[in-house]
Amino acid sequence: MNYNDEKNFIINEIKRSYEKLVTKEFIISQKSQFDLVTDIDLKIEKTLTDAINNRYPDDLIVGEELSFDERITGRVWTIDPIDGTCNMARDIKLFGVQCSLIENGEIVLGVIYLPNYQEVIYAIKNQGCFLNERRVFVKEVELNNSIVSFGDYSHKYKELATLQHSSIQYLYPLISKIRMFGAACIDFSNVALGRTDGCVVLTDNLWDICPGIIICKEAKAIVTNLKGKEYRIGDCGVIVATSNQLSNLLLNSIKIRN
Repeated sequence: MNYNDEKNFIINEIKRSYEKLVTKEFIISQKSQFDLVTDIDLKIEKTLTDAINNRYPDDLIVGEELSFDERITGRVWTIDPIDGTCNMARDIKLFGVQCSLIENGEIVLGVIYLPNYQEVIYAIKNQGCFLNERRVFVKEVELNNSIVSFGDYSHKYKELATLQHSSIQYLYPLISKIRMFGAACIDFSNVALGRTDGCVVLTDNLWDICPGIIICKEAKAIVTNLKGKEYRIGDCGVIVATSNQLSNLLLNSIKIRN
C-alpha cells in the first residue's frame, strides 16, 4: 500500500478541524498537577476521531485525551490534538497537531501540522519526508556546532527526569546548544527540516512520538531507542540524530548499555 489516500485524508481533516475549532478564546483546565488541557484539545480529538471512524470504521484509535483503547493490533491511528498545549495556553507559538498510522506494529504514516508556521510535514514509509509537498532531508554539521533538543522532564517517572538531567550535563560541554521546546512535534520536525541536529524524547506515549519517528526516518535521520536499537512500539524513549557520531554521543549521554 502507498497510503496516499490516508495521508491526504488526515491532512485535510487536521487542517479543517484546526481552522474550524481554534479560536482566540478557549477554556483551560487542569489536567493533572503539572499539565493542562483545553476545550480545543478535546474538540479537535473528537472531530478527528469521528472522521476516522467514519472513513475507516475497522481501524483503532489511540488518542491523548479521549481514547482509552491501547490495543496496537491491525491498523491503529494515533491522535495528538494539540501537542504543546501548555505552550498554546501561554501564547507560545510552538505547538501543533499530529497524527500517525500504525499497521501491524509498524509506523507507516506520520503527519505534523504547525499552524503558526503554515507547515505540513508528512512522511510515508519508504516514500520520503515532505514539507508542504517539497521533499526534505536532514542536514549534518560538526558536533561542536550541533543543536540538540530534549522533550519535557517527566513528572510521572522520576528516573526518566534524572536520566534526562544527567544526559544534558554530559552533553553541554560537547555540543553547541541544548534546547527544550515543550512540544514533540517541534523537536522532531526541527530535526527533519534541518533546523536542529538531534532530539531526545523520553516517553512511551505513542501520540507524542510516532508521527515524528517516521518523519525523521524518512528524512534520513538515525532513529533508535535508548539502547541504540531500532525503535519498536512500546519502547520508553527515542533518540534522533543526523549523524552516527551525534547518535553515538547521545546514546553515551543516556548511560544505558545494551
